[in-house]
Amino acid sequence: MKTELKHLLERYAELERGVQELVSAQCREACELCTACCCRADLCEEALESPFLRMLHGRNELESDRYGFLTETGCALEIGRPPVCYEFFCVELLTDQPDDLRRDLLRILGRLPAYAGQNAYGAPLAEIMHEEELEQIRFQALEKQLQESFQALEILRTFYNTGALPNDADRVLHKITITGE
Repeated sequence: MKTELKHLLERYAELERGVQELVSAQCREACELCTACCCRADLCEEALESPFLRMLHGRNELESDRYGFLTETGCALEIGRPPVCYEFFCVELLTDQPDDLRRDLLRILGRLPAYAGQNAYGAPLAEIMHEEELEQIRFQALEKQLQESFQALEILRTFYNTGALPNDADRVLHKITITGE
């Protein structure tokens, strides 16, 4: 495995963990009380079909034919989840946010893994279906997108810890939202 690919896997995993931490902190209470299931096996299959995601999580099969990787304690995948898993927020979660700013910031937070992996090799990282293509991805572009994603993650961490956005927040977060719409 190329050193660049190994580095990309490590950085992307770090980003995923950071996003999960903040999403969990913002959504845990509502999700724990929810009786609906937003996880589906057909969405989870992307985690098995994508060589990049499979390299991250190391799994070869779903937990269940109906609920994919969902278990009684949550998703069985620590890392290597399809980007849609981070981008999806149900109506109830979005409605539970106290204002438009928090709704928008939650959506940006969920968009970070997809943003970090976009434009990898004519397709997003998670949509590359041939392992040999991973050696040919645009590592410099991805490193830049990862760096921007980490900047946005730090801004969001600051906001969730202090209730205030840093001065450079608009400039950094705007990059994530423009490409996501």
